[in-house]
Amino acid sequence: MTFVAILLIGGFAVATAAALVRGLIAFFKDAEHIRAHGAAPDTAFGAKQNRMMTQRVLFQGIAILLVVIVAALAS
Repeated sequence: MTFVAILLIGGFAVATAAALVRGLIAFFKDAEHIRAHGAAPDTAFGAKQNRMMTQRVLFQGIAILLVVIVAALAS
């Protein structure tokens, strides 16, 4: 059980990092597009980066919860 939880923690840590990187890439692409073409008032910039950062928080929360469960099982 503990081994599986540790593997899940590692997986969610990697997913957290991947969501962070994807969110930052989306942020820089949006900024570059705005610099090059300007932003129309009705254009929804930042939707992908907001989604990625939301996923990052979710994955990070699950990983922390799993760490707490492993710590509780170890004691």
